[in-house]
Amino acid sequence: MKRTLALPLLILAPAFAHAEGARMELVCTSDDGASLTFLFAPVDLDDLGAGRIEVGEAASRGYAGGAFGPWSWIHDDVAHTLIVDGNATDDGVPMLLHSLDTNTTPYTATRTELTCEAPT
Repeated sequence: MKRTLALPLLILAPAFAHAEGARMELVCTSDDGASLTFLFAPVDLDDLGAGRIEVGEAASRGYAGGAFGPWSWIHDDVAHTLIVDGNATDDGVPMLLHSLDTNTTPYTATRTELTCEAPT
């Protein structure tokens, strides 16, 4: 799963995070070419962009650590965390998606390197 996040995201993220009712969509691409889209909607954020969020069309409850993440949520009993994983380049911003499925024995952890575009 991969998304390309350009430098404008890093500049605009605080504005998206603080805007009343503003949603942020990240479109990412993984190293193997798979595409993922993350939709974050603020519920109760502080001045730094940290607080409760809803994630995706299912409005899964989640938490934003700040305007630049990390973002954490649980969907279908799998815990997900999305973090910025380096500096922005012309190709986008490197990000890492960690997913932990505790319903499997043993637990299954997946780490997916992504490149994300600027949010819409």
